[in-house]
Amino acid sequence: MSLAANEYRLDLGGTVLSLSCPTERLAGGLAHWFDRDSSPAEPHVRLDLEVVSEHHDADLPNSLLTTKIVAEDGSFDVADGLITGRYDPRLGQGVIRAKQLLFEVPLVRVLEQIFYQAFYSARAHSQADAYLVHSSAAIADGGGFLFVGPSEAGKSTAIQNSAAHHVLGDEMHLVRNTPDGWVVEGTGFNGLFRDKKPGKAPLRAIFVLDKTPEHGLREVSKVQAVTTIGREIVPPVGLESMADETTLPAMVDAAGRILQSVPVRCLEFRPDPGFWPLILEEFGKSTR
Repeated sequence: MSLAANEYRLDLGGTVLSLSCPTERLAGGLAHWFDRDSSPAEPHVRLDLEVVSEHHDADLPNSLLTTKIVAEDGSFDVADGLITGRYDPRLGQGVIRAKQLLFEVPLVRVLEQIFYQAFYSARAHSQADAYLVHSSAAIADGGGFLFVGPSEAGKSTAIQNSAAHHVLGDEMHLVRNTPDGWVVEGTGFNGLFRDKKPGKAPLRAIFVLDKTPEHGLREVSKVQAVTTIGREIVPPVGLESMADETTLPAMVDAAGRILQSVPVRCLEFRPDPGFWPLILEEFGKSTR
């Protein structure tokens, strides 16, 4: 099926979301935000995106997921009407109605959270073994390196000091299982950060960040690694679902599966690029 002028298709590692916009201008705005052209691939999920012009009186939530209610008929409401819609998982089709303020920079970053949920709905159709992970990431020496940690841990600082390498982004990345192992891939999320480039690479290592006076790498216990990385996996909850008692175990389980074949270290670092020689000494192509 050909691409309509008002349609934007976002390709996330082969899982494709179609967003049918009310205007061509909005579709073009999404392409600019994600800094990538609309994908020519057939979508796994088709969503009609509607803009609601009425004012929103409630405070914006930190998480769209925790304020989401899903009714038995498949309709959903986020943050008392900030975003509403309906999704049919059998057909892979739905509608998202979002208040107009969410299409204004920088609040598009709030709207992105509903696209995370759309990705997990689409993943069921693409049959991808993939997760979105809050992280910074870069490609160096042919390998992908992921930097994780809670807010203020230094994800942005680490990536700002990675300009000598291929920077994938500072906010959200796709970690995808392939026959050759886990791959990290840029997503385009966080359109405010323009110093990123699309790309993907074998995931060679994950680093839990720790700001210290000197650079260093140290071992991380399995429990700490799984717990820390599990928290940074975007909850695998689709448009048709709400978070429940199974959500956190699913995040931790995903982290455990990734760490079966991907090494983890604690990266002790200060705000300069001097940590990269340590990373490449242990995980560079020449050391494998």
